[in-house]
Formats: sequence, C-alpha cells, structure tokens
Amino acid sequence: MHVTFMMLGLLLAVIFCSDATAAAECPTTDPDVACTDSGAIRGTREGNTLAFKGIPYAQAPVGSLRWRPPEEGVRWEGTRNATDFGAICPQIVDGQVVGSEDCLTLNIWRPRNLPATLLPVMVWVTGGGNHSLSGKGSAGFGGVSYDGETLVDRGVVYVSYNLRLGVLGFLAHPALDAERAERISGNYGSLDQIAMLRWLRRNVGAFGGDPSRVFLFGTSAGGGNICALMSSPLARGFFHGAAMQSSVPVGCEIQTLADAQKGTGTRMAKALGCDTASDVAACLRGKSIAELVAAIPGTFGVLPRVYGPNADGHIFPDQPLKLIAARKHHAIPVIIGTTSEETMPWANSAGPVTDLASYTAAIEKAFGAESRDAILGQYPVSTYSSPSRAFVTLTTDALFTCQSRRVARTLAAAQTQPVHRYIFAHALQNDPSGASHTVEHPFFFGWRGKYRPTETDFSIQRRMISYWTRLARTGNPNGDDTPRWPAHTTGKDPYLEIGAMTIAQSGPNSAKCDFWDTVRLPWPHL
Repeated sequence: MHVTFMMLGLLLAVIFCSDATAAAECPTTDPDVACTDSGAIRGTREGNTLAFKGIPYAQAPVGSLRWRPPEEGVRWEGTRNATDFGAICPQIVDGQVVGSEDCLTLNIWRPRNLPATLLPVMVWVTGGGNHSLSGKGSAGFGGVSYDGETLVDRGVVYVSYNLRLGVLGFLAHPALDAERAERISGNYGSLDQIAMLRWLRRNVGAFGGDPSRVFLFGTSAGGGNICALMSSPLARGFFHGAAMQSSVPVGCEIQTLADAQKGTGTRMAKALGCDTASDVAACLRGKSIAELVAAIPGTFGVLPRVYGPNADGHIFPDQPLKLIAARKHHAIPVIIGTTSEETMPWANSAGPVTDLASYTAAIEKAFGAESRDAILGQYPVSTYSSPSRAFVTLTTDALFTCQSRRVARTLAAAQTQPVHRYIFAHALQNDPSGASHTVEHPFFFGWRGKYRPTETDFSIQRRMISYWTRLARTGNPNGDDTPRWPAHTTGKDPYLEIGAMTIAQSGPNSAKCDFWDTVRLPWPHL
C-alpha cells in the first residue's frame, strides 16, 4: 500500500509536468523542488518543514481583470524561488490602505521528509469580515503567525492563501452584471477561493498532499465562507471536510445579489462619483486602489457587515442553509463551533451600553424595533452583573451559539456524514476579553507574539490539533486518549466544551436557542 501511494505521488508529479520542457524544469531528484503545472518551484527549509511561499494560483486581477472571475495563471521559466510571501490584498491597516491587487498567491508547508503515503491537506480560511487580514502569514490574534509548522508536525500538508477582499472582492453592481453572460456580479473573492481549490486539486500531490483529502478550516467570515462554498456547485468535490469556527452568523445565510447591488454597490458608485457616469464600470476601474478601499470601509461588530458573498443564482444558487436542508449541498464531515463570549470585544459597537436606556437602544439598533421588546423579556438587564454583560450574553447567544446549533441541526438532518459541534470556553491568561471571538484559532499555530502560553494552553492545543487533524485524515475527530466527541443529534444537541476540562455537554439551555430560532436577524452580522 505504501509503495502504491508513493507511486501515485510520483505519477501526479509527472502528470502535472507532462511536456518535455516542464519535466526538464522539474528535477524530481532535488528534494527542495516541487513540480506544478505552472513550472518548477523551490521551497525553503523552516524547522521540520519545507515551505513554498507566494505561489500564484491565478493571474493578477488588475486593469481590465478587476471585478472579473480569476483567470488561470501563466507558466514561468526555470525554477521559481518560493521563499517570500506574496503581497497582501488591498485592505486598511492602522488607518492606511495597504496591499497590492497582484495578490492571488498561496503558501504550502509540508514535512521536509515526506512519508510514502500522501498526506491530508489542511487549508486555512482567514476571517476579517471579508475586508481585512490575509493568508500570507500576517500576525493574527496574540501575535500568532499563520504558518504551518505546528500542524505539519502532526502529519498534514498545510496551505494558506490570499483572496480579493472588500470592494475588490465583493462589489456587486448592475454595470458589472452587464459584462457577464450570467448577468451577475460580486463574489470575486469566492471565485478566488474556488480557483485556489482547483489549483490544489491539480498540484498538491507534488507537495505530498492528497487531493482527495482536502480539509478547510477557518474562523469568523472564513467559517461563513466555508458554509457558502459547501452549497456552490463550482466547489463541489474540491474539499472533503471542514471546520467552521467562531462563524455562521445568521445561520449560513448570505445577502441576495439584489441586496448587494442596492446596498454597497449603489453606495460605492455614488461615493466615488461614478453613479452618473456614462460608463459606470469604466469609471470604477479608473479609480485607484486607495480611493476604492477607503470609500466604504468594512466593519466589525454586532451590526450588519458590509462585504461578503451573495446568492447570485450561479456561484451560490440559493441561500446555503436552504440548499443544505434540501440536501443539495456538498455533504462532508463537519466541525462547527463558537466561543463562550464571542461578542465581548464589541460590547459597545452598537453604542455604549451602560444603563437600561442604552441597553434597549443597542438591542433595537442590532435587531430592529420589532424584536426589541421580546428580547428584553428574555434578557432582562436586572439579571446580569451589568448592562454590558447582558448585551454580550444575548448577542453571543443570538449570533453565534444558537446559529451554530441551527446549522449543526440542519447539517445532521441532511447528511450521513458526522457533524461535531463545540463551544470553546478557555480564556488566555490575563486577557480581559475572555473567551471571545476567534480566541480559539491561535491554538492551531505557533505562539510567537508577546503572549506566553501556559501549560493549560499547550494541553488544549494538543487536544484541538488532534481532533482537527484526525477529522482531516479520517473523517472522525475521535481517537487516542482525547475525550470522546459525540456527533450531533437533534434533541440533546451534544457539543464538546473545550477548556481546561474538555468534556461532552448538551444544549446549552441557557442560550435560549428555541427563542432565537423565532427571531429574524438582519443580514449579515459579523
């Protein structure tokens, strides 16, 4: 069996460099060189890994390619050195617009010494509200770098990547519809993700990865994007397991194309003075990156988000949750979960919450006047230590815990593949934000910032990596000596509470999920 898989890996490498010129450029005798269908590429040794950085997976979406589907990359001559990350996609960092439109690159870490069998592939899908952060290895929560050394040590190939963000990744406008045979626009960042997955299907075997075991995992908007991709016919078969972390706000529902056009699309054209132009698309393409990105910045908080995928009838035929319920999705093993205090960083994002009046106003701003009184009845401010704590509790329940249960229930009813839900209840030492949004994702990467992890942190990290990598490898997170993680069943609603004591629980009833299932939430939070 080992020989068979080794031969398969070599065969894939030959297939991806099938012509004589490509074969000459891809010396299989050099352990630091991999052969892709674009040419030979040389990695760099990092610890126990061989890292390949800044690999183009599509052409640069610049000039006339701005706001168009990504096009396949071009071949390069000779052996490309993959020692440096590519540029981040345009976004706002510390108040300044940074990045380059020439940013569609990915990064791969694999063991320096490959085993005889192909390894599962874990692809990190970053969050950031679809308008910030990137997969290039930039520092994340706690100074964590999104590199692959920690995961690769557990026997996987690890991938990160960049996609178009914000206005460049998700702008929808009738003028852009007119350029497409399908009469759609937006979702360019989603098409980038699909192009990246297609590239991996063709090439990851050359890095020791198994194209039939590709596992997506990501937090926040990244997790929401994964749920959307599960419903896209264009992504079907390109990944085989997923973990949606600190995500699924509004229960895997996305805006419609019409909403995206009437909302951000109309606002953007007007803000840039293009709404009265004879050729709106040309006017928009004539604007600089700085003008575009700064015109309508993305937002974080408990209020509706600005940028994200839309249900256009083609890339996303309908609402993802609706397609899942109808069993028209890509059925795969799934991990889905949230933290116990998701919205702590945004307790005041709907305005300072200091008393009953401001508490009531914040609820109305976040959920609408029609739901305000019902929510106040379920979460009376007098039963909490402060109005701010009451608001964190109800928004965490509404936007995360109960949406996670809702999606887990729908998935479990629609497929035979297992669904495993978790609640992460561990806070980093001396961190006032508690077990808040995305606090769990540093546990998959190396700790390189100022924070010094405790032995409890390391213990939790070992458990989590064991669960995630086992699901990537076998479709089942259980094994070894880790506490058993039950698959989701409606009724008891089991989940794994991850913390200093990791244990299976049910519910939780305190989250009032039956109530939240009756409340229509404005799209799309976070």
